[in-house]
Amino acid sequence: MAAACGGSTAPTPPPPPVEDPPKITCPAPLTIQLTGTATTATATYTPTVVNGKAPVTLSCTPPSGSSFGRGQSTVNCTATDALQRSSPCAFTVTVTDPPKLTQTRFVSFGDSITAGEDGIDGGPNTSFLCVPTVTSTGGIRQRVILPDAQTYPGQLQTKLTQRYAAQSPTVLKRGCPGEFAAPATLPSATRARFDAIVSTGQYDVVLIMEGSNDLDAPVYSDPVGSAAAALRSFVTDAKSVGMKPLLATIPPMNPAGRRGSGAAKVTQLNDRIQQIAGIEAVPLVDVYAAFNGNLTLLGDDGLHPNVDGYAVIAKAFSDVITSTFEVKTAPVLSFRRR
Repeated sequence: MAAACGGSTAPTPPPPPVEDPPKITCPAPLTIQLTGTATTATATYTPTVVNGKAPVTLSCTPPSGSSFGRGQSTVNCTATDALQRSSPCAFTVTVTDPPKLTQTRFVSFGDSITAGEDGIDGGPNTSFLCVPTVTSTGGIRQRVILPDAQTYPGQLQTKLTQRYAAQSPTVLKRGCPGEFAAPATLPSATRARFDAIVSTGQYDVVLIMEGSNDLDAPVYSDPVGSAAAALRSFVTDAKSVGMKPLLATIPPMNPAGRRGSGAAKVTQLNDRIQQIAGIEAVPLVDVYAAFNGNLTLLGDDGLHPNVDGYAVIAKAFSDVITSTFEVKTAPVLSFRRR
């Protein structure tokens, strides 16, 4: 035999490599906000697993797709390979209450922009007040008001209802076509209308956006100063009866439109409006900034927004309402799932 004759033996093959043990990585903590009247939320998750001898099994308690109640719960996951080597990890799932508002009764006060005029109608300007539609006869401009759902108060109502379904907030539209903000002193038809609305006790917050008509067809030697003084009087009157005012800048105007003659004065009035909000310490809704110079959001007359423009206004108000009146609460801790 070869071995007996001094031959060499065959080398022993090396053992097969052993895979590294499994390593599991859990997801980052999850936070889920309940919606509407729901009391539980479903959470889905998939930890990441590397290495291990196949097959590697993954299990989580509770499993992905489970329902979680309010508070914070712990999910424990384990990866186990064919050699029964395991790697654990854990993470938390926190379920918070649906968003809520401290105030839910809103009323929007303003001119035809608040009323929802479409900016497409033609003819000369009129001073008709608070008339939804005026038939075009004898040179009187026909006012076409959009359906409520397309106006800024209507679109704002939809946004608030969707986000705060458990509370059903309301936005009442009180726009008065053709109205001027000025004068600030009483007696003033506009101020009297404003005071009649805020003094009823039916609303928590008044949304104030007015002054465009003062610039488009000024009847005062200082239309900017007169409108600003009137807007400040609205703010102080609201505060005096315990209402919370939100003061908005007015949208831009298109000087190329037949009713955009006040375009050059818009920023002047808006600067004054921002000053008033600071002095009176009330939230500012910067509608002008929200338009971001996009004049395609205005109708043909260069004054009134179109439906998309009203959506921009609604979002601007919605964002400030959320930041100002949404309840900020810490999550409630509950039992830990194992």
